[in-house]
Amino acid sequence: MIMQTGYNPSSFHDMKTTQKWIAIFMLLLSTGFALWLYRNEPTSQIDPNDNAFQYALIDRTNTIWEYATTTCHGNVLCHISYLIDHWVPNWAEGYNLPNYYSHIPQILIVGSYRLLSSIAQNSIFHIPYSFTLYQCYHSIIYLLLASLPLVMFFAFRLLQCTWITTGFASFFALLISTDGLYGIDQTSFLWRGWGLSSQLFALIWFPLAIAATVRYTTHSKFQIPNSKSFSIGHLALSIIFLTLTTMGHLGIGMMAWMAATVIAFSPVVFAFFDKKSFKELMRQVIDSAKQTGTLIIPIFILLSYWIIPVFTGSAYHNTSVWDPVWKFNSFGIIEVITKFVGGELFDFGRLPVMTTFILIGLFVTLITNETKKHIQPLGILFFFFLVLFFGRTTWGGLIDLIPGMSDFHGHRFIVGLHLAGLFLAPIGAMWLVDTLSNILSKLLHTKNYFLYIGSYLFIGVLAYFTLTPHIISYATYNDTLIANGNSAYKQEKNDMDLLMTTLTKLQTTAPGRVYALRGSEGSNFQIASSPYYMQLSTYGFPTVLWLPETWSPNSDTEQFFIEENPVHYDLYNIRYVVAPPDKKPQMFWKQLQTTKHWILYEVATNGYFGVGYSPSVVASQKTDFINLVHLWIQSDNPNNSVFPELQITNKRISTTLPHFSMVDPITYQTPDTKLHRLFAEPPIYVDTTKKITPPPMSVVSQTHTKDMVFTSTVEVTTPCPTCVVMLKQTYHPNWQVTINGKIAERIEVFPSYVAVRIEQEGTYTVEFIYKPSGTKIVLFISGFIALVVGNVLMLRKNTHK
Repeated sequence: MIMQTGYNPSSFHDMKTTQKWIAIFMLLLSTGFALWLYRNEPTSQIDPNDNAFQYALIDRTNTIWEYATTTCHGNVLCHISYLIDHWVPNWAEGYNLPNYYSHIPQILIVGSYRLLSSIAQNSIFHIPYSFTLYQCYHSIIYLLLASLPLVMFFAFRLLQCTWITTGFASFFALLISTDGLYGIDQTSFLWRGWGLSSQLFALIWFPLAIAATVRYTTHSKFQIPNSKSFSIGHLALSIIFLTLTTMGHLGIGMMAWMAATVIAFSPVVFAFFDKKSFKELMRQVIDSAKQTGTLIIPIFILLSYWIIPVFTGSAYHNTSVWDPVWKFNSFGIIEVITKFVGGELFDFGRLPVMTTFILIGLFVTLITNETKKHIQPLGILFFFFLVLFFGRTTWGGLIDLIPGMSDFHGHRFIVGLHLAGLFLAPIGAMWLVDTLSNILSKLLHTKNYFLYIGSYLFIGVLAYFTLTPHIISYATYNDTLIANGNSAYKQEKNDMDLLMTTLTKLQTTAPGRVYALRGSEGSNFQIASSPYYMQLSTYGFPTVLWLPETWSPNSDTEQFFIEENPVHYDLYNIRYVVAPPDKKPQMFWKQLQTTKHWILYEVATNGYFGVGYSPSVVASQKTDFINLVHLWIQSDNPNNSVFPELQITNKRISTTLPHFSMVDPITYQTPDTKLHRLFAEPPIYVDTTKKITPPPMSVVSQTHTKDMVFTSTVEVTTPCPTCVVMLKQTYHPNWQVTINGKIAERIEVFPSYVAVRIEQEGTYTVEFIYKPSGTKIVLFISGFIALVVGNVLMLRKNTHK
């Protein structure tokens, strides 16, 4: 530090102690500021944003916890298998979200809530306990958000930065401002914002992962500050934080892996610009590659039960056409640079002070000397995420060379960019303090300790009064909206509770999906700023035509539903309609119940089971069948019980049934290799010269008394080579089908349902069961064993040393 020159040991020690207490004060001030500013977040009673989706997953995990408890009879592995892989019926004809999506936070929240409930209920003091799972979830989100200053503080301590720099790090943690770009700013997390609480579970570890990785790549040992008796290898610390980041959110975890790779290879970049010899350069490349592998491989092994199925099952993970193109492609180099220089990426709605700090910090990291290797990689990291944030708009298909990027929303790289900026801003602020104090020292011809403190106070006060007003204003209005939302919810809660109670009873006797309108009409049919379709799905009711996630293969094609067509209600088993009193009902809606705020209708459907013909086979990639299914839904095929088989594959199919392959979304190829335009020559699945008669089979009875288990009795009166029984749930290979107790071969039929062929006459008991993947459990056990063995070997190695 520049101002340390010329001080005697005693004064230097006093100065360092003063800086330490200033940094701690800044930490307490920043954390207290956050706790006060966002104090009303846990009081919200209803969610208007993505938190509704997140809480739905928590509520579903809680349900599965109960299901596993009664099903597994104390078998721990069985219990775990259901928690990490289960069916979520809430949206888009159901989907096994935990198979692909981050699920560990939900498990931990539910587990913590159940533990607290158990302690309270079994306490000898008989503690009164009215804390709900919903309140538990929002309290955790609030505490995570307020803990970001603490996380940045410890990250900079890991980097061994000065105390003042560390204090600035905690101060800047919550001061980024954007126009809702899904990054690390309050618009991403607050009630009036996007509700991206899933990011928080990873963000509290991501800064620590970066800091620990920098330490690992530049030092051999890590000494806990103020502790001479305890030390731990940097490698272990880096792996722990990288693993926790990935467990919190796979997308951000992938960014953390990229960040670790960039940090490991940053010495190569500096060696190149230092014009090192080719031999030295290659030696550094090899060392960096070894460091990267040592960091990433253990995490991959430990979380292989989740990561491997995500990639191997990507064919059944939809890439939606309804998502805005900018989410996949980001904004491109010109717009990103313009936004950054103009302050919109870090300083929206205020002077670009944070942006200035970041630019100065970037300059400092790039010109720093060998004594400050601990901050050199941070500038490279910022450039890396800035380049990635350009997205496909700039890089096109090149970005898909990074594993997992083909389905990734490229605009989310702003999270990495923001975090890299949070590492640079304190460095920039510290440089300004040093520079200002040096200038004052020269002007006054003295090196006064108070000049340094004065310079720090000036920069700190300047930052506070330029950065915080916009943050406070946004959060203050957020409090107003929460209060208004809670007041409106209180007025309508009784009606909402009645609706949920009624639907719960109806689901036990006649299960079916709920349609609470769609589009702008549905979004305006609200309870306290939250659409009815959102609120119902949050609490486990299977809804249609809302897309909080678009991963189910039925997400896109479901949008072709036509409200006036009764056939479509049976196609999706939409048995219940909830609408406002002023909504003109369809002729086939049967009114069941009326209140001031809603009317509940029932529609006649055949339930979750259906029968029909599957006379032909279609081969397609997952991105190419949307138009095909659209034409099929608009035709008479659903009404005539014609459900072609769909095979998601890149390979040529082999079948004796009529078949064709989709070449792209508007072109298909017949077995004679001829190409046809889909809209000019719609495919014909059956012989149109013959009258299509109802299939010679029927569903005699069906039950859904057990979660993820659907059973029916099917009667076939005459042999039918192309007849199928289908379950109106999204197809996935994890569905197991049995006929009379014997496992049968499942197939996928239009639009994307799981089905089974039954050709011979007779009476059959057909059961569809969603089974957690056995492969996941094998990988889970293998990863756990590898973790234990790795820890034992590391401890033995450290003990030997």
